Amino acid sequence: MPSETIVAKYYDYHSDYEDIRLFRDPYHMLEYIVTFHYLRKYLPRSGTILDCGCGSGNYAIVLAGMGYHVALVDISEKLLNLAKKKFLRAGRTENLICAVNTSSTNLSMFKDKMFDAILCFGPLYHLPNRKDQVKTVSELRRVLKDSGILFVSAISYYSVLGTIVMRYEEELVLDSHRELFERGIHLSKWHDFNLDVFPDAKFWRPQELKSFMEQNGFITVEMVACEGVFTHLRDHVNRVAKDPRKWRKLIEIAIETSNDPNIIGCSEHFLWIGKKG
Repeated sequence: MPSETIVAKYYDYHSDYEDIRLFRDPYHMLEYIVTFHYLRKYLPRSGTILDCGCGSGNYAIVLAGMGYHVALVDISEKLLNLAKKKFLRAGRTENLICAVNTSSTNLSMFKDKMFDAILCFGPLYHLPNRKDQVKTVSELRRVLKDSGILFVSAISYYSVLGTIVMRYEEELVLDSHRELFERGIHLSKWHDFNLDVFPDAKFWRPQELKSFMEQNGFITVEMVACEGVFTHLRDHVNRVAKDPRKWRKLIEIAIETSNDPNIIGCSEHFLWIGKKG
């Protein structure tokens, strides 16, 4: 079964969960809060944004409310439908350029140099094949204006090792998982394409992603740890967040530490931010 089909089926199946994932508790909200800090830092004051891998539109709908015009792309039809419904409910359809059910490897429906900024939050999670990785960033570069800014999210290879120890320790000794430890590659076929298991994936080391983007025509502006120093401390973060003063301080620390190169790789998710070279 092709990777794209597996990924689409997985996110269609888990669409309701994905819709609430970033808001299910304070720990998961850290990813959203830190990411938006950097969106506000680097986005132009106005313009067009491509949200490639938009999911259910949790970033796009806020950006539309800030006055941006947004194009939505996602491989999951169910997630895309949820995103469109958000725009309808919010009365923001005038800010919606289009919503397209397609892969990040095919953005042929968009003109060259069409967007002032691009969000690529998710597609590079699920491209284990280097050819598809290159095709995606090539397409992103093509449709980004020369003055544009690109945001790419990744799941950290180093954090995944911690997740395995916490939840899936048997995978540490499975021969089938050698690619995971050697190259950060996870394949659905190891689990007989079980839709309850994360689909085909690529987990990135920060320097690996930085080098890859620079080899494909981009300049690195900044890299960011989305959970700051608090990765895997879910129960502790959620307990602290019950006190509003402590929660505000925790957010402040997460943002202040987020661009420290010593912790970026340990965060569950990290951002690469860049522009055309």
